[in-house]
Amino acid sequence: MSNARFGMVFSTTEDSHYFYDSGTGKVVSCNTQEKKFLEDILNNKISLKEACENNQEFAVLISEEKLFACPEEREFLIPSKEEFEELITGHCEQIILEVTEACNLRCEYCIYHEHHPEFRGFSNRNMTKEVALRSIDNVLRSYKKDRFALTFYGGEPLINYQLIKESILYTQKKYPNIKLDISFTTNLTLLRKEMIDFFKSLDNVYILCSLDGPKDFHDKYRKYVNGNGTFEEAIKGIQLLREHFYFEGDEEHTFAINCVVTPPYSKKNLDRLEYFFREELKLPKDVSVSYSYLDRGQMQVDLGSSGLIADDIGGKLEASPIEEWALDKIIKKEERQEELFSIISQDMLRVAKRLRADDGLIEKTYFHGNCVPGQRRIYVNVDGTYKVCERIGASPTLGNHISGYDIDKIYKEYYKDYVEYFKRICKNCWAQPMCSICYERTMDKDGIKKDVPDSVCMGSRRLIRDAFISYYRLYEMDREKLEETLQKYEKARKEAEGIRQYEVYGESL
Repeated sequence: MSNARFGMVFSTTEDSHYFYDSGTGKVVSCNTQEKKFLEDILNNKISLKEACENNQEFAVLISEEKLFACPEEREFLIPSKEEFEELITGHCEQIILEVTEACNLRCEYCIYHEHHPEFRGFSNRNMTKEVALRSIDNVLRSYKKDRFALTFYGGEPLINYQLIKESILYTQKKYPNIKLDISFTTNLTLLRKEMIDFFKSLDNVYILCSLDGPKDFHDKYRKYVNGNGTFEEAIKGIQLLREHFYFEGDEEHTFAINCVVTPPYSKKNLDRLEYFFREELKLPKDVSVSYSYLDRGQMQVDLGSSGLIADDIGGKLEASPIEEWALDKIIKKEERQEELFSIISQDMLRVAKRLRADDGLIEKTYFHGNCVPGQRRIYVNVDGTYKVCERIGASPTLGNHISGYDIDKIYKEYYKDYVEYFKRICKNCWAQPMCSICYERTMDKDGIKKDVPDSVCMGSRRLIRDAFISYYRLYEMDREKLEETLQKYEKARKEAEGIRQYEVYGESL
């Protein structure tokens, strides 16, 4: 029997080591000799029984603290079929309408290229008014809350701007008692003054703008169909937003930047991105910039001689170079601490709010990083098919704009089949209580993939380990400041996104 499920050892410095116990969620510190001893147990170089017989102090500790007692099998926390139907009926808080499959760009890393075969390709198909309005009605006719998010996606959604406008006006008129949050993602090149005037006339509009940094960074991948770069037109779009849509302190009309950081990942490149957005572009402080990783799929990327991650990034984290860059700048107390912390805040909250069972064992765990399909959001593609979200390519449908949700199909494929598949995989994994993989990585059009790649689980474990290392580096530096900052971010997340909150058992170490 594998001992790997009992936990993992991680280090913040050469002399500072910790053990995460997956049975209780506790974290205990250890010295270098103890670290080696624990690793030998976890790697099955020594049995747990033999370790206890040879080290009485260790045997007493794990008995008193209930360490190394992780159950071989744990149940996933999932609703019954009846509870699931109740969860989604009248509770879906966001509809994302794929108003077009067309795009005026051909960004070389786009998921709709052939190097991402699990996603659809480019086309000129647009969503019809009937599909859009009927989908909105399906969600809102029994809606039980007073605030709802209406989101538009593509392709480039502004190609079908007329449908966006009609959908908003229709929803406002038919559901006047529901406060709408309007949002869309855009490449900025089609944004015009008349569009901005319309969005400015609405309450609560959020625009996410794709901009990958200075011209040589941005134009490397973000190109028109003819191969020309799009930087100049994207910058014109940003200028229009600043002049006619946004002003500092206006919380109802906001925009943000999403920057796809392409490899090789290096401190030099990340520093240059930060300088561009804040010093050259001079974005206001309350316009957030998020850095996201390139989803390479089967795409070939020229990494030069440095590899995927350059040596200058630090090297403490296995799979999180952007987070390591931000953490290093936080520890060095460089400027823009709040903005830097936002890059790692989700990971820090995951560790701080992890499952804990101080007086027993964690017998049930979260359903990985999966959402409740169709509850918080629903994605409607151009032909009216319902999907879980915009990030998932080929995956089982949830229903359609004609018949609505298919409860039986959803529950079987997204719950019963999922549990049956993963209960055998997760029983030997220490990361199960904190695993963040979601349907995006495990589904294809027929349901759970017949053979989910080992890399999916390995990647999840690396990211969790990285999160623990980052958290405890900050914990060692200033525990009170870390807790104070996390409380602020947790409150902001609850107010802004209504994200599922993690249940807490006792205090974190």
